[in-house]
Amino acid sequence: MGLVSTSYLSKTLDASNRKTWTFSTWLKNTSRINDDQVIFANSYAASSANFFFIGIRDDHELQVQGYTDGAQKINIRPSRKLLDATSWYHLVVRCDTTQSTAANRFRFYINGEDAETSFSANTIPDQNQDLGINMNVDHRVGNFAGLNRNFYGLLAHTHFADGQSYAPSTFGETDSTTNEWKAKLSPSVNYGTNGFFLKYENASNFGADSSGQSNNMATSGTFRQDTDTPSNNFCTLDKHQGYGFSDPGGSNLIDHSGTAFLGTSGSFHGVNSTMMMSDGKWYAEFKPASPNTQAVGTAISIQKNGTHANRRWRFEGNTAFPGKETGSNGCEAISYQPMTGTPDLVDDGGGGTVNYGVQASANDIIMMAVDLTSATSKIWFGKNGTWFNAPGTSNVGNPATGANPGLSFAKGDEFWGINVGTVNHSSTNYYIYCNFGRGCFGTTAVSSGNADGNSQGIFEYAVPTGFYAICTKNIKSYG
Repeated sequence: MGLVSTSYLSKTLDASNRKTWTFSTWLKNTSRINDDQVIFANSYAASSANFFFIGIRDDHELQVQGYTDGAQKINIRPSRKLLDATSWYHLVVRCDTTQSTAANRFRFYINGEDAETSFSANTIPDQNQDLGINMNVDHRVGNFAGLNRNFYGLLAHTHFADGQSYAPSTFGETDSTTNEWKAKLSPSVNYGTNGFFLKYENASNFGADSSGQSNNMATSGTFRQDTDTPSNNFCTLDKHQGYGFSDPGGSNLIDHSGTAFLGTSGSFHGVNSTMMMSDGKWYAEFKPASPNTQAVGTAISIQKNGTHANRRWRFEGNTAFPGKETGSNGCEAISYQPMTGTPDLVDDGGGGTVNYGVQASANDIIMMAVDLTSATSKIWFGKNGTWFNAPGTSNVGNPATGANPGLSFAKGDEFWGINVGTVNHSSTNYYIYCNFGRGCFGTTAVSSGNADGNSQGIFEYAVPTGFYAICTKNIKSYG
């Protein structure tokens, strides 16, 4: 489930066990925003005598803080930071204040492992202390009303067990083949009076409870059912590989979904994708939301890992896009500039610059297909459902048959990823929205429902036969 802006789930719980409970959820912190976020909380105001929340601080540390009867009873911050905006985390928060050993009264786990190796703060509750969870007040997933904090990423398989302290092995296990931590889809859990299990699988009722306790939660705001899940991670824009941002993670110029990129006025910005491929055929869609018609205003690129082009977005100036790399190693990147009067495909390391396609306007959808299955690879672009003719011809491009590409290029033996960027000299901000198969451009869902041949992804236009969405399931099979 994707949480959009101030969206959250809520329910007033019955008065129940305030000493012992477990909260478990999968989360993808796509925004890595420089602001405090809250995953689960009661709805008391921060000035109240009885507030409690579980969240992620603006420095990306986990935090649990709570007051009871006006006094702080818990404030724990494991030093481990959740810096990875590209992957899913499994978080388990385990509370049992009846324990005689102080360290066992409140425990954090990330992907099945103890997250409490060191602490930035470590105020542990007294033995048998009542905390703010399970009071007879409104409780929320994705929001803390007291400080107007929200969660801006993705959630999956959220459990709350009232009266039980469960180890992470209750909710997850190590895959015997990949050795990766994965979710147990039907765990054996005693949910108790207030417990719930949110699968987020019903698009018309994201708060539906699957625990058997009928503790359905009310929805507030806008929600989106996402194809990106712990078992199938989709490509996003990588906040660790971007330039021109106000912080190293780039959180201010990439939206909460990780799929929209903002080029701000008077600046040079670029960002790489989180996933790269060495083989296979791949499809993606892009929507420039503003008419950036300057000579190099908007660029959609593929770039080779381990090359100068892979880091060309770190430059400033009119050549700050990957296709302008002119290294002696041949093609390192190909960039397409869709918004100019005569759009160009640029490969200064090999194929040079060729006029290609028809100028795009704001909110047109640019399709891209890349075939990496042979040493001589191919790339096609199109607009609003129509593939462009091969440069200088009337021959329509056809990725499904391999005919009439925009450019053929030497693949080499490296991985290839995607880059989007803007070189912006005007006073207007420009957005580029990317759909790698998650079914949306920013927060706006596509109007169609086209999946690839492996039944993955949701796209506006039909995916060419043999081409696939960029996600872990497809990369495992084809990439």
